[in-house]
Amino acid sequence: MSSGAFFRRPAVLLALALCSVGAVVTLLGRLASGPRAEQKRVALSSDAGANAYPAFSADGKRVAYSARGASKGEAFHLFVRTLPGGAPLQLTNGEAGDIGPAWSPDGARLAFLRIAEGRTEYIAIPADGGAERKLAEFGGAPADVGQPLPAVSWTRDGKSLAVVETGEKQLPAIALVSLADGTVRRITTPPEGSEGDSTPAVSPDGNTLAFVRATGPDSADIYLCDLAGGSLRRLTFDDRAIRGIAWTPDGQDLVYAASRNGGGWRLWRLPAYGGSPREIAVAGTRAHFPAIAPQGRRLAYTDSPTVSAIWRAALGAPDSGERSLIRSLGRESAPVYSPDGKSIADVSDQTGADEIWVSDAEGGNRVQLTHLKGPRISRPRWSPDGRLLLFEARADRGAEIYTMAAAGKRPDQPHRVLLGGGPSWSHDGKSIYYQWRGQIWKAGADGGSPRQLTNALGSGAPEESLDGKYVYYRNRRTICRIPAEGGAEEQVVIPEHDLLWVVIQPTNKGIYYLEFARGARAMEVSFYDFATRRNEVVFRMKDADFFQATSFSVSPDGKYILYPRVDQSQTNLMLVENFR
Repeated sequence: MSSGAFFRRPAVLLALALCSVGAVVTLLGRLASGPRAEQKRVALSSDAGANAYPAFSADGKRVAYSARGASKGEAFHLFVRTLPGGAPLQLTNGEAGDIGPAWSPDGARLAFLRIAEGRTEYIAIPADGGAERKLAEFGGAPADVGQPLPAVSWTRDGKSLAVVETGEKQLPAIALVSLADGTVRRITTPPEGSEGDSTPAVSPDGNTLAFVRATGPDSADIYLCDLAGGSLRRLTFDDRAIRGIAWTPDGQDLVYAASRNGGGWRLWRLPAYGGSPREIAVAGTRAHFPAIAPQGRRLAYTDSPTVSAIWRAALGAPDSGERSLIRSLGRESAPVYSPDGKSIADVSDQTGADEIWVSDAEGGNRVQLTHLKGPRISRPRWSPDGRLLLFEARADRGAEIYTMAAAGKRPDQPHRVLLGGGPSWSHDGKSIYYQWRGQIWKAGADGGSPRQLTNALGSGAPEESLDGKYVYYRNRRTICRIPAEGGAEEQVVIPEHDLLWVVIQPTNKGIYYLEFARGARAMEVSFYDFATRRNEVVFRMKDADFFQATSFSVSPDGKYILYPRVDQSQTNLMLVENFR
């Protein structure tokens, strides 16, 4: 026997012994704990209307949530029910919307956001019903008034609330409100150029605040800090919109809803120290606003299996003659007329992922144009000659801008042009406008020679005037313009309502734009007349999809308007048992 074999044999025996010990320990562990219980998903609600924003009591035996009926104009109100099959108890009523309940640590009270005209209020109410108590009031409305983000979280000692502080001349930020005397102390300071902070969630040990910081209408990430605002740390790097975050009971992980890879809104689990998110597959592809029970191994979330079609209506007619043009088994969105008005491009997820489809002006002869199978696609725009389409695609790398041929039996594959979002063409088709890091930029049609046009942070949705002289764009709550070659920026339109999802369509006589009327709870298309300098509502959308960026397109002759309209939407609460 060689000396090498002599020294190798003990090592081999030791390795085998360690493997045997490991196997025995694993087997004993499984025998002691039993097989892992299978996760079961059941519907907590299936009635007409919308049920959303679930929150568990401390013992995990009750769930609070916001719900509204199917009738037009109804507001969200608070309900509580015992799991799994208790009858709902309505706690609030009235015309204001009551959003995102949060249980106090002792389970005795609920705090929530109330959205009234021109202001936001934070209210507490006994969990079994009773007199309300206003804890704080701020001016201004949430950034996303059509589908508000959660805005309340209790501190561990139950003495304060982490809320979203809003104001007309300040970015939304996270603040602590004392229940004893109502004093407000700001925790976060969102940077200029961002859209502000939302969705506060205090960790189970009470030491860490998780929140969402938005950099645009459809881009955000999760940040962590302590309750004094220190030790700020960015946790995600997706630059994608987020709808709800929740801590696991041990405080080790966060669960959040996002459309990271396109193809729907999914739940993701991420360690609080960072790393790669893991999908929670049981939640499906339409999941929002997750909640995790402190006890009982339960997960709840909002599920919105929405089906929408593209409708057409006549502008300026007493009887608009509305009818559906484009319908599938999925969600149709972002319609846009070609420059000659003979074709329509839109985004459809009927294949399971967002793709661009093209049809004639009556919705016939429809052809699938893209086959990207993953990214979230938005803002298709025809080139002035109608030969190309420009669009935005969002995936793991963030927002990217593509062009591709708009016709042909076998269209060329999309060509990546730029990093950025919200693209549009110049009137001569030689340039592209887009948004990047809160600014408006201009580049050649091939993506070359990019240069920054605006200096005002928080700008987006650029569209050039028909004569090519100006670029109109949104800046926070107003519509501004700047010379197409750069220069002084000026405010043009101050909308009467909120610019929820910004769509701007310039014409020779004025600008069409989209706003959200909170009082009517409706999406409205308004027209700003250059001659009179006045705004006028020209069309009110029916059954708008608030879980999808709403859009519209006015035909080149000004006779018709295209818009997405929800055919079927239940917005249910789902419960997952045995969640680990």
